[in-house]
Amino acid sequence: MKNIISFFLIITSICNAQIINFPDPAFKAILLQADTDNNIAGLVKIDANDDGEIDQSEALTVYDMSIPPGNIVDLTGIEYFTNIIYLGCIENNLQTVDLSSLTNLKILGLYTNQLTSINLNGLSNLRALRLEGNLLTEVDFSTLSALKILIITQNHLTHLDFSNNPLFEQLRCNENPYLSWINIRNNRSQIYTPTPYNGCWGNCPNLTTICVDDNEVTSTQNFLSGCGITQAINVTTDCSLSIDEYNLNTLKIVPNPSNGLFQLSFASKLPQEVVYAVYDVLGKKLSEKKVSFENNSIEINLTDYPAGVYQLRISVGETIINKKLVKN
Repeated sequence: MKNIISFFLIITSICNAQIINFPDPAFKAILLQADTDNNIAGLVKIDANDDGEIDQSEALTVYDMSIPPGNIVDLTGIEYFTNIIYLGCIENNLQTVDLSSLTNLKILGLYTNQLTSINLNGLSNLRALRLEGNLLTEVDFSTLSALKILIITQNHLTHLDFSNNPLFEQLRCNENPYLSWINIRNNRSQIYTPTPYNGCWGNCPNLTTICVDDNEVTSTQNFLSGCGITQAINVTTDCSLSIDEYNLNTLKIVPNPSNGLFQLSFASKLPQEVVYAVYDVLGKKLSEKKVSFENNSIEINLTDYPAGVYQLRISVGETIINKKLVKN
């Protein structure tokens, strides 16, 4: 009898280990609604055994997932849906997402959320990506070898780098007020004629540099001119960093997040005075100062401002970088 009880305990333990934990009850509730008469999981009923849970084997039956608008704040648990090819989660309240386990993913849409960070590392099959309407300051595209299309308007990006994306060819990045440079030197001709997936790069007032392939200088200049962009933008084939850019990119901010006090430091002393400005999430300038970095560091004090995400813009001469400050 004792052996029989032990056997059932072991079996129960194994079964429970297969149940996926979803910390966000709203996300789990949506997945439990997936059925053969809706598109939440591409006409697949995820909870096939109607036990009110989703186990790992059930997750593997899903190839498409469309999460409707709502109040989803956490996609934890999505990492077990490794067969997904298409994923959409729009008009929700996601802040951080790690999708690095979804290596079969080809199309991804996470627009109109509250994203401040996203991990796409290793998604070598991802072809099309929509991230517009978020709070992203930077995204690493370097491992997305199949990426062709990106829509990333209305964010807080500081730079876009597609030098490691050999198939990349269509970009929509307008309304990024902190965007300062774009690198599309990838040995692939960019598509500048209008399509549903690209468009003019307007309302990027800090955009100063675009690095392109040798044969794309004129076409890029014509594209900017055709868009009515009159600000001075250097279209170049030299993507190397200047001394100022190198120095600024050694910036460290600690702690971040903090209670409002942020310590900024660089690897070496900067050769001239620095201008820094702090903006809120709507792009309103809260403060601006010209300082010299004695002992290679300064302190920024945001203790009088409410908790939230702020944008820090630092410039040395004509070189500008933007960083995110998070106050708890």
